Amino acid sequence: MKKALAVVLAVLLIGVCAGGALAQVPFIQAYFDADYNDTQSPCKTPGSSSSLYVAAFNLNDLISAVDFKVLFPPALLYTGENPNVEATDLVIGNALIGEAIAWQLAKNGFETLFLTRIFVEWTDACDCLQGPQPLRVVGYDDLYSPNPKAVRFFGGAQFECVGMLSLICPGGVSTETTTWGGVKALYR
Repeated sequence: MKKALAVVLAVLLIGVCAGGALAQVPFIQAYFDADYNDTQSPCKTPGSSSSLYVAAFNLNDLISAVDFKVLFPPALLYTGENPNVEATDLVIGNALIGEAIAWQLAKNGFETLFLTRIFVEWTDACDCLQGPQPLRVVGYDDLYSPNPKAVRFFGGAQFECVGMLSLICPGGVSTETTTWGGVKALYR
């Protein structure tokens, strides 16, 4: 009995450890604030300016390069950006057409890695009555490479990140009071 209990506990412990490791998926997302909290925004006044902040999370290695592209909804007009680089680093392209950033000195991917600040102007195409407008981070060449990529500093191995979605006019979440039996009846 004690052996069986020990085996069950060991299996559960391995499952918990593996679940924690799977939760560390590398991803890149655009935010509406510099604190990386807001992934949703209502429409702003047409013609007003804002900044978007693109950051990478859970890269869990020293990083020498990243590539990504931001697909802008009609509500936002790209006007420029300020990537996180020094004079000795390399930037090819921009977030609108696809951007590759390479750093001469490795960046710490164990922490939040700020990639670029994008300047946008709100257009009159922002209409929350038409529903949410997605702001997507994708790969540099989203047709052939749908996911953004990062490059490890040691060894130069390239790995994919998940490109995340932010929303303009996210809308509410519809809810209705019901019973558990009512929920189960939805799937019959």
